[in-house]
This record gives sequence, C-alpha cells and structure tokens, in this order.
Amino acid sequence: MGEFRGEEDVTAGSNVPEGSGDHPCVVCAAAASDIVECDAQVILVRQGAGLALAPRRHVARWRELSAAEQATLAARIGPVQALLETANVAARVTLVETGDHVHLRLDPPLAAPGSLLGMPHDRPLISGGEDALHAHLRPLIDQAHAVDLSVSFLMTSGVRVILPHLRDLLDRGGQLRLLTGDYLGVTEPAALRLIADLEGELRLHVFQAAQIPFHPKAWMFTFAGDGGALIVGSSNLSRSALTEGIEWNLRHVDPVDPAPLLAARAAFESLLIRPEVTELTPAWIDAYEDRRIVPQPTITGAPVEAPETEPTPHEVQAEALTALRATRAKGYGAGLVVLATGLGKTFLAAFDSATAARVLFVAHREEILTQAMVAFRAVRPRDRLGRYSGEEKDPEADIVFASVQTLARNSHLTRFDPRAFDYIVIDEFHHAAAATYRRIIDHFQPGFLLGLTATPDRSDGGDLLGLCEENLVYECDLWSGIDRGLLAPFHYFGVPDPVEYSQIPWRSGRFDEAALTEAVATQARAENALEQLAKRGGKKTIGFCVSRRHADFMADFAQARGLRAVAVHSGDTSAPRASALKALEDGDLDIVFAVDMFNEGVDVPSIDTVLMLRPTESPVIWLQQLGRGLRRSAEKTHLAVIDYIGNHRIFLTKFRTLLKLGAGDGALRLALERLNDKLIQFPVGCEVTYDLQALDILRSLIRQPRDGEELAAFYRDFRERHGTRPTASEVQHAGFNPGRTGHEGWLGFVADMRDLSDTQRATWTAHRTLLDEIETTRMTRSYKMLVLRAMIEGNAFPGQIALTELVERVARLARRNPQIKADLSVDPDDTPRLRAVLMQQPLKILAETDWFQLGPGTFQTTFAEAQNPALAPLASELVDWRLLRYLQARDVVYEMPEGTSLAEAAEEADPGPIAPTQGLTIWQEYPRDKIAPHFGAVFNTGSWNAGIVVLKGVRAMILLVTMDKGSMSLGGHYADQFASPTRFVWQAQTSTRRNGLRGRIISGAEAGWTVHLFLRKSKLRDGRAAPFRYAGPVEFAGWEGEAPITVQWDIPEPVPEQLRELYGVNE
Repeated sequence: MGEFRGEEDVTAGSNVPEGSGDHPCVVCAAAASDIVECDAQVILVRQGAGLALAPRRHVARWRELSAAEQATLAARIGPVQALLETANVAARVTLVETGDHVHLRLDPPLAAPGSLLGMPHDRPLISGGEDALHAHLRPLIDQAHAVDLSVSFLMTSGVRVILPHLRDLLDRGGQLRLLTGDYLGVTEPAALRLIADLEGELRLHVFQAAQIPFHPKAWMFTFAGDGGALIVGSSNLSRSALTEGIEWNLRHVDPVDPAPLLAARAAFESLLIRPEVTELTPAWIDAYEDRRIVPQPTITGAPVEAPETEPTPHEVQAEALTALRATRAKGYGAGLVVLATGLGKTFLAAFDSATAARVLFVAHREEILTQAMVAFRAVRPRDRLGRYSGEEKDPEADIVFASVQTLARNSHLTRFDPRAFDYIVIDEFHHAAAATYRRIIDHFQPGFLLGLTATPDRSDGGDLLGLCEENLVYECDLWSGIDRGLLAPFHYFGVPDPVEYSQIPWRSGRFDEAALTEAVATQARAENALEQLAKRGGKKTIGFCVSRRHADFMADFAQARGLRAVAVHSGDTSAPRASALKALEDGDLDIVFAVDMFNEGVDVPSIDTVLMLRPTESPVIWLQQLGRGLRRSAEKTHLAVIDYIGNHRIFLTKFRTLLKLGAGDGALRLALERLNDKLIQFPVGCEVTYDLQALDILRSLIRQPRDGEELAAFYRDFRERHGTRPTASEVQHAGFNPGRTGHEGWLGFVADMRDLSDTQRATWTAHRTLLDEIETTRMTRSYKMLVLRAMIEGNAFPGQIALTELVERVARLARRNPQIKADLSVDPDDTPRLRAVLMQQPLKILAETDWFQLGPGTFQTTFAEAQNPALAPLASELVDWRLLRYLQARDVVYEMPEGTSLAEAAEEADPGPIAPTQGLTIWQEYPRDKIAPHFGAVFNTGSWNAGIVVLKGVRAMILLVTMDKGSMSLGGHYADQFASPTRFVWQAQTSTRRNGLRGRIISGAEAGWTVHLFLRKSKLRDGRAAPFRYAGPVEFAGWEGEAPITVQWDIPEPVPEQLRELYGVNE
C-alpha cells in the first residue's frame, strides 16, 4: 500500500537526521549509500556529481567551528579534490552556508562546451567492439547539415539504432540521401520501410545488383558551416556492425585535407546516375519483398539476423481490445479508451485497427504523429504509411497520419471522401481544439471512431467523450497501471515554489512566457532545484522547463555545479534530442532539461527522476510528463517526482490530477484533510510527500463556495484554467446541470457570467425563444435533436437541406450509437422507412412552429442566414448537451410510481428525457413547488411545507430534509447526516411510529411504495427559500429507536465529490 507523508515524516538514512524547520539535514540525513567517508571529525557525502565535505558537529556557519575543526576540514580538501579532478584540472570548491549544516561543496571541473555529447576520441581508426561505430556516427550526424550514406545492406536492427538521429537531422531541416542495394536479398524490406517513413528532405535510392555486386560502405557528412567528414570501412547498417562487432572504419575530417571527402562525394554522385540505380518507392519495396528469397548464411555468407518479434498486446491492451469488440457488437460506431501514459494507447489503436483497410490517425502535435507511425509500422509492416501535415501530404496511403491543424482546413478536408477511412483514431486534445476536431469527425463516416486519452477527467480536454458518443469503452488509469505492475511506482515530493505568480500576467489560460521565464530563471530558484534534486532525486533526470531560455539557463547552471546537463528544445541552442536521450540512458548525462520535446515518445526506462520546474495548465500534459519516468526498469525501484507548488490556482490542477479528484474545490479541501489524516491509499509502492509550506499554499488556493454557487465556482475556475468558458456538455460531465442554473437557462447563465460576445448576445436576444425551446423542449425520444444536429452539420442552420441529405445525416448519427438506433425503431440503412419516420414525427412537429418549414423534398429554417452568424454554434452547444443528457438518462432508469401516466410524469418535467421515470435527475436541484408535478401532484403550501409528504395515489413518500435546521426543529432535535457517500442517516419526526402507516412505508412493510429523498443544506439561500437536491429513490437499510426513529437509507448514486464537503460527507 502506498502512503502520504507530511514533510516532517520523512525518514532518514543511517545517521541521526538533525536540522531546523521542516527539512532534515542534507548531510546528517544522507542515505547510507551516499556516504563516502565518515569518522569522528568529518563526513563526506555524495551529492549529485559532486561531494559535500562537512564537520560531524551540526553547525550552520563556518565561524561557529573551532579553529581545530576548520583546520581539519581545510586539510581534507586536497585529498577530496583528487577524487574529482580530471586531466590535472582541480575540482571546484564552494563554501555552503545556506542550510543548517555548513559544508564545503566540491564539484568536478567544468566540461568543455560540446564535450558532453562529443566524439569518444579523434583517432582516424574506429576499430569496433568497445570502440563502436555508432558512438562516432551520432555526433557527426548531430553536427551535419546533410548526410550521404551508401551501404550495401540495410538491416532492421541497424536502422532502429540510427533512426532517431536521422530523424533529428531531418527535423532540423537537414538533408539525407541514402543508396543501398538488393544484392543477395540481404537488405530487409522492413528496414527500407522504416527509412521511408521518415519525413523531411529525404532522397532514397536502391542499387539493383542483379548483374553486379554492390558493396560500398561509406558515410559523408556536410557541416552547416565549412567542411565535413568521411567514414569508410567495413560496417553495413546492422545492430552488430554499429554497436558490438569487430569492424574497421577509417574517419577523415575535412579541414586537414578535403581531397578524400571530395573524391567520395564525386563517387557517390556517379553511383546515383548509374542505370542500376532507381528511386526507392513503396511500390518498389512491395515488389522486392514479393520476389525476395530470404538468404541462408550457410549458402551466401551474407549477414542474416533473426527476424524481430512481432508485437503482441499486453494484458491491459488485451482487455481493452475485448471491450472494443464488445462495444462494436452492441452497435457502437465510436468509443473512448482511457489508458495511462506508458500503457500503450497508440499500440492499442494499431492492434484494434489491424483489419481495417484504411486508417486515419489525427493528433495535434507532430511528435505524436511520428510516434504513432512507429507503432503502426511495427504492427502493420507491409502497409503504406503517409503523413498529411506541413509540407508532406500523402492522402492515398493505407494509414494516414494527419495533423489537425492541416486536415481541418476546408481546402484539405474536402479532398477526402467521407467514406475514405474504415477506422479513425483521435488522440487526446485540449479544450480549445474541440470545435476543430468536431469538424473533422462530422465530415467522415468511418466504420469505427476511437478516442484515446490518458486522463479520465471528463471536464477537461475538449469533451472527447462527447465526440465518442458518450461511450466509455475501457479505462485503466495511472493508479491501476501501477497496481497491476505495468508501471513503476512513484515517490512524489511537492515542494514550495518561491516564485510570486500573482505578479505574472495570465492570459488565455496560460502565463505570459517571457514574464514567467524572467521569474523562474533565477539563481536562487535554480539552486533550490538542485538542492531538491540532490536530496530526493536519482541518477537519470528529466527536468521540464518553461521556455528555451529557461532550459538553457538550467543546463548552464547545473553544469556550473558539476552536473552533466544539456537542454533540449526546438531552438538553435538545443542539444540533439536523440543523442541526449542516448547519453542519459547510458549514464553519460545526469540531467536533460526539456521544453515540451519529451512530453511524448521518450523510451528510456531507466529515467528515475522527473523534475517539474514549470506550472502545468493541462492535466493531460502533466500526466504525459510524469509518464516519462514510469517505464519499469531493473535499474530503479521507483520514480522520484519533484514538483513545485506555487501560489496560483493553476497548481491545483496537479493536485487534482494526482489524486484523481472531480470538479469543485470541495473535493480538493476534503482530499487535503484526508491526506493530513493519512486516509488515502495510494498504489502499491507509491508515496506522496508534501512540504508543509506546500500544503499551506494549496490550502490558501482553495475557495469555499456558498451553497448553490458550486456551478458558478466551477465555471469560473474552468474559465481561468482554460482561457475560455466551459460548454454545457462539459458542465454536465463535471456533475452539474446546465438546465438548473437559477438564471434564464444555460445561455442566460453564460450571459450573466459576461461570456457572450456582442454578436452572440445579439443573436441570443433575437432568437431567444428558439434557443429556449431547444434547451427546454421535452424529449420523449431523440428525434428533434437528431434533426437539428443534422441541419447544423449540413450547414443548414439557418438554411435549407434536402430531405435525402437530412435522412442520411440522421442515419449516420444512428449508426454510431445503438441507443439512438433503437430510438428510431427502424434500421438506419432502410432509407425509405427512416424517411417516413422522420416525416411523421420530428419534421412535421417542427414545421408547425414559427422557425421551420417543410417543403417538397426540402426542410428549411424560416429565418435568414445573414442575420444569424452566431446562431449555429449556440444551437449546436445546446443540441449536444440535450443529446448527452438523453443518453446519460437512458442508462439509469427508475420505476415510475404506480398510477402515474407518462403524460403526467412529463408535465412540467425537467428538460431531460422522459423515460419511464419521474423526470427527476439525481443530485440536481428542484424548488419545493416544482417537486409535486413530477409525482402527478398539485403543490399546496400546507402539505408540501412538511418534512414528509405521503402521496397515496401514486404510493410515494417524499422526504424533504433540511440538514441545518437552526430554530426550525419542532418536537425535538433531528440528527440528519451522511454516514458515507451512499448512506444517509435520517431522524423522523417524533410523531412517526414504527407500526403506523409512515413507519410501515419506511420499512417496506407496505408493499408497492417508494420513498424519495430530497435534501438541502439550509433553509435559506440569498434570503430566499433554498431548493432541494434529489438524492433518488432510497432503500431502507435499518432503523433504531422510537419517537424519534433513526433510519438509515441507502441512496442509489454516491454524493458527487463537489458536494461532499458542503454536506459533511464522511468517506
């Protein structure tokens, strides 16, 4: 079981942990494994790449030491320096008095610029074995502007070794020309496809060696400035040749003598124009694979490697695949899967779509597309993969990897037939991109649409669940992945951030980058970060920074303190990405400071520390960054996470995400209390430690909304975090009801929150009656909303749409969702019958209003398009929400009281769906006078002002409970409270007896009766009668006492997290 620890609970190593304040001494509390030497006078402790030499006596200042103690320390400096010095350059010595224990910090000599990722040596001969060719190729590729490569054989294993470095070359605008051969069939088709999948300035050729053998092995590098380099020798492109084989290769660097490089370049150019050379295309690779005879080494003597193992789903992926097959069997055409970072979301998509002829993968970052191509290539080695982004567009590929920014443009989207793809994958995205993704989804008609996300947070990330038909197919989050042994456990340290964030401009859901960089790139904060790293971190660290300048600053600062550090980002001062990761993996670097570059696609399992040096606006990004270190490895027992907590509400996002909390500050406050009381059970092997000051910061950020203002508080917080307001559907997903705002409907609420633009407000005012009707119309079925959705998708709201198109668009919606399909009562592919149903029901009814008109072969609005530029988006938001509520309510149906007709239940009903229910939504608010009609009753003040209302006609008992009664109590004090999120303890009035009618109804002795619980915190809200929340039809769980009777009720749905603090719910 994991645990939470306040900072005072941190345990020490083998020494007694002395110190003041909240922190144990970094010297006395050092782990036993970090103690280099310890005697009666001094202690020598390893700190990162350096050493701390300290007196055994715990004092804070040098002047507090005796003369003898000072002399002892001074005499030990020389021998300790000798442990760190290199090439006769002495280690650096610094007196440190910033903590509780004075010590001398000794750091290794500063590395020469560029030497961290440089050549192993500069001798001409590279002899293989321990002097592997790969280590020499990396820095040359990193330095080159162009690379020409001629090798006789390409093996998949060798391409995988060098591929990340070639990708870096192309990503920074470099050029690659490759010439390989098909001699003896040794070159592997899979290797050719991996190279061909690269994007950028790439020219690939093959020497068809049917008549003449082809054996050159040469690398030619052209540097961005002057000169270049040449490597010629015995190595083909195989893993053994690059990393471990005894291979001789001769290196020549241009400035000494340019003639060899010039001769090699000329020979390469002459090869390219030979008649045997042809362009390497997907068609050529397919033909080569068909005619290739896999060589046998005993016959040809050619190097042959065992084929790579085909990827197979691990246990979580297998479960998700089973769930996806089941959801398609039920008739769903779309679904969402939640898999934690590190559990293989992209591979899951590749496995599930393996039988689809054509696949579209859509994401918002190029790095995600690149990693997706790697996964799909592994699962589908023969398929043609293509990009549709930036300068490269291959719309005819079997699997198209498209950036949403490019594909969503109308000029590109209309290039594709709506039925072009059998399977579409949508990767998680930010709230602001939702409308763009919606445009893509509305255009295509795939056999299945798969949404992928790492976070189960329904109120963030652009409502991906809504785009997937509200169909959550499978979920395995971070905690589950750790508990199942698929991800490494973490030790999380929340530490206080000294930055004053209130002084940094906040715009559109993010800090101003320049001002933020100015605030965080300081010596004091960097010193604090390295102290935290030395105290809590491991040996291989990724630090996530605010900006390029911040990353460069941190790398320089860390190097000055003796750490082997580089910065990786998209700027000119960046270290090469692939080489930096390889050096970190090999232990040649201590830390890599990154800016977004490593949010996705880092495969270094041995990373043991993640240093969060930046505020994170999105839970998706925070989980991605955390996930960089969650790969399991024999080299680590756990991942250390050092996370800064600052005085801005955006830092609550980290806390909320880590603890899997829902919307609202009440859940945050309750979680902090439970953390303090050590009541939260974390995954096995995990620990969460917050510095006491960090806990105080979190507490200060939490707001306490008044009863009834939870929605407004959530709304403001969402707007602050995202830079834009939530949609009605996002509010619904967060556990609130947009239809019950206490304002003039949802759009009235948005208007009162001052979030309607002038154009939107004018449209809302001009078409308020129409929009109110969309928001409140009764929905016995989904017909009307389907018609409106079809018109909006067809750009006919306002406007005109042909009935044939309208029917087809409704059919498309029904094909994706079996609930909607069942609603229509006809097969959506039976066009004549579907048209008849639509004509008879929604179209006829809508045409009877002032807003729509049914003509011969058309259906249209009666208002002009030019007058309503904002109408379609506002209507679309309401339609999406109404369909969402309808689908949610179809999943939870409660029995209607006996004797109540559907018409009676629908009268004055909540604008949710009218299934066989009272039309009530659990945990939504209802004024007292609006409760009676839901049970077919007439409200009157006399009977409905009581705490118990008995409706004999429908055999229902209504409990109206005010929890804080104040002076209301009559006949004794009533103790009403929650014993748990699903158990309510209620004290009946003293006049209620067990053997009376009310007592028999309560216990269930009177057959056929139902008991419905409504409650509120207090009698008044803003000086007026407070509404009640519906807790549902409750089940009798037991009672005790008499006059008064104390009854325990089981409620059907747990109290939402955002309401638990308000109602004092015990876990």
